[in-house]
Amino acid sequence: MSAITFHYFDAYGRAEAIRMMFHYHGTHFTDRRVQFHEWPSVQASGLCEFSELPVLEMDGLRLAQSRSISRYVAQKLGYGTSNHYDEYLVESICDLRSDIVQYFLKMLFQKDLETYDREMSTSMVEWLKLIEARLVKNNGGNGWFVGNKVTRADFEIFETIYDFMLKDDFGNKYSHLVATHAPKLNSFMTRFRESSHGLKNYLNSRPRAFF
Repeated sequence: MSAITFHYFDAYGRAEAIRMMFHYHGTHFTDRRVQFHEWPSVQASGLCEFSELPVLEMDGLRLAQSRSISRYVAQKLGYGTSNHYDEYLVESICDLRSDIVQYFLKMLFQKDLETYDREMSTSMVEWLKLIEARLVKNNGGNGWFVGNKVTRADFEIFETIYDFMLKDDFGNKYSHLVATHAPKLNSFMTRFRESSHGLKNYLNSRPRAFF
């Protein structure tokens, strides 16, 4: 595989699930974290087809748009699906994840942590139950979200719950919500993290970011 460079801001945002795919798989890539003061020159450089990040340089191609990049990487690394229905299952859970991220990012951007706390205990709990219900439909919730192997759905759900509820910045503030209201999903979080040394090492050493 040719050299891979992934360009995004020094943040988690729309890039982190993609970074996690590379680390989980053990595929080396250059993780270029653009500082915000660098953005005007990067934007003017012609790197970004749609004047946005992330951008992935891979296979001699320059790819844009986070969800399209995520699908491409999943297929390349073996985390794609083999039939249309399984693809629907992946896409629908990823669409739900997108709704959740957009809902909570507004609060983080505005630094409205009081509302964030309240919504974690209310709206997020309801979403956790819905996500767990989907997980349980596949092998009783004892494996992955779709079929018998890891797919993009697993990465996107893991990253969202981890970075919005379980990362070190929050301590144990929200972890009890997952354990209490979605125990099967809580087990999934542990199972997924423990299934890849590359992912575990990355989570233990990655640069800290607010979101």
